Amino acid sequence: MDLQKKFVLVLALLSLFGTVTNFVFFSPLLTLLVPLAIYVFNKDELPRPVAWLYAFTLLFLVSVLLYHPLSVIEFDFYRRDGNFVISYAPLLVLPLFSFTFDIEKYFRRFYLFAVVLYGVLFLNHLMTTNFLGSLHGIVFGGLFIAQNAVGGFLSILGGLGFAYYYHRGGKKEFLGFLLVFIILAATYSRGSILGLLLGILGWYLSHTERYKMLIALLIIPVMFTIGSVMIGYPYYKSSLATGNVVELEIDEEVDQKNANILIRLFYTFPRAWHVFKQSPFLGTGVGSYDDRPFDFQEVVPYIEYNAQSSKTHSDAHAHHSYLHMLAEQGIIGLTLFLIFWTSIFLYLRRLKVHPVLRDYLIIAFFTITFAAFTEHRITTPSMMLPFTISLGMLLMHRDNYKRVKMVEVKDE
Repeated sequence: MDLQKKFVLVLALLSLFGTVTNFVFFSPLLTLLVPLAIYVFNKDELPRPVAWLYAFTLLFLVSVLLYHPLSVIEFDFYRRDGNFVISYAPLLVLPLFSFTFDIEKYFRRFYLFAVVLYGVLFLNHLMTTNFLGSLHGIVFGGLFIAQNAVGGFLSILGGLGFAYYYHRGGKKEFLGFLLVFIILAATYSRGSILGLLLGILGWYLSHTERYKMLIALLIIPVMFTIGSVMIGYPYYKSSLATGNVVELEIDEEVDQKNANILIRLFYTFPRAWHVFKQSPFLGTGVGSYDDRPFDFQEVVPYIEYNAQSSKTHSDAHAHHSYLHMLAEQGIIGLTLFLIFWTSIFLYLRRLKVHPVLRDYLIIAFFTITFAAFTEHRITTPSMMLPFTISLGMLLMHRDNYKRVKMVEVKDE
């Protein structure tokens, strides 16, 4: 293996192992190689999912440049409104390379490292808290700033653990998966827990080719989303008549988790729908959702942008990836992303090699898909980077594979 290949592999592995924390920015290291993506125009072929990702990325960047060009040189943009770039950088970079390495050995080491690390951290957490108390009393934050962040990471790790248990069997593999799931439960990240459970169910329905049931499973959260908007939007619209900034008052007796549900129902979901209605085709611009008070100005019929002069990059989002994309990038942006997202699943289903990694990635795919209905998970680095780095390394692990024309990826 030449020096270039070793450098890329080491950087990929350092990023993968670095996904265990966001206290130190190891996991986004592959973003440094994104400028290499310019060479995509000089290549011959690229796996269809990655080609669609490049198409969506182009639309994303155009939206950024039209809405607020200075975002591209602002660090906070990449941490918040533009964390898509960090989350998907591995898929923009790693498929440009192609060489052989012992991918299964590296993933096994990553899994054991993460399980042992979080097992020790969780044991220490139990010894320093009232572990006989309620679940609320032992909420586990791990090596992440937020509970949902550690929950997102552990749900992806749980997918890898389940894949090992399914293919290898045995008590050790089961106990490893069970440990990860228990730690995940202790984060009290309900979206992550539900996402992993539905992710395993989605993988099972796909694995057994029960596609009608799989489609029905995917339709359920869509219907819940529609119902939520129908309930919450009339309240939001009536409140909007009193001013551009709508605030929701929550009774102090309501606990934080239930308050979050009410905020989604009456505030964040309806706001996303309101923004979407202003510019349904292309959205109002990447980063516009949290720039308030809104000042929508029409460019052409059905296309508006948020002319609010104060541009901020905050953690405020729709708490729903698909509604958030509808608001900022419209039907065209969401459709293009879903084409890319679906093509990942179709690619993984066709793979005949590395069954553990294939099934892990399918479980992770569905875990993210379902979790994105409860949070803006589909661009969250803590959840996405373990997935995109893993998938990027799998795409990189190919012999004599040409890149960039949109072609079907044949069975291996």
